[in-house]
Amino acid sequence: MRKLLIRSGLLLTAPFIFIAIYLFAALLGAIIPSSLGRAEAGQRMLETPVYLTYNVMHTDIAIPLNSFSLQKFAFLRDAGFPLDNPNLKYLVIGWGARDFYTSTAEYSDIELNTVWKAATGDESVMHVAPAGDVSEVPNSIKLNISEEGFTRLVEFIFRSFELQNAQPELLAGQTFGYGDLFYKANGQFNLFNPCNIWVSKALNEAGLASGFWTPTTYSLQLNNYLYN
Repeated sequence: MRKLLIRSGLLLTAPFIFIAIYLFAALLGAIIPSSLGRAEAGQRMLETPVYLTYNVMHTDIAIPLNSFSLQKFAFLRDAGFPLDNPNLKYLVIGWGARDFYTSTAEYSDIELNTVWKAATGDESVMHVAPAGDVSEVPNSIKLNISEEGFTRLVEFIFRSFELQNAQPELLAGQTFGYGDLFYKANGQFNLFNPCNIWVSKALNEAGLASGFWTPTTYSLQLNNYLYN
């Protein structure tokens, strides 16, 4: 009976132990740098800053529209994205698990089966949303990067789209209804390779320092506080 109680106790506490270890690892992963950035003297800084926008679980990258980003994301026009709207200032772009990302517009939409699939492994998608001035968005982090870093960042984001006939493949009918679009993406999403890891890799490409492993939004925020 005693052994049964011990085993039952272990089964009940195991998920909480795992979560605690996961969050502690995320903290250490943010503190331990994997890159110290590529900033060099004489680099010209990007005129309009890049932003990270985040909620409890997910982080997006808001990139400003300029001649380079407009050219790189010109394919959005074919799907009816308001790329030429004069009020459009930023593209808010994220990478995530296909089932969870495309079905969860609000926290109330979260379902256990999509969470489980995301944690254990799912195909990935890119989400692109239009935005005006994001500087006043409450949960945002301003990033000052060089023009060279911005070019690398945009190239990294574009490479994250899965291509068909040299063009990103649209997920027709998948939208939250505010001009946003979903596309197929490269890479497999799981608990150890979530959206925030993708953001960390993007920051590294942009020339910013990044932590060794930043799977949570708070580890990304800590990473930015420590190194950028």
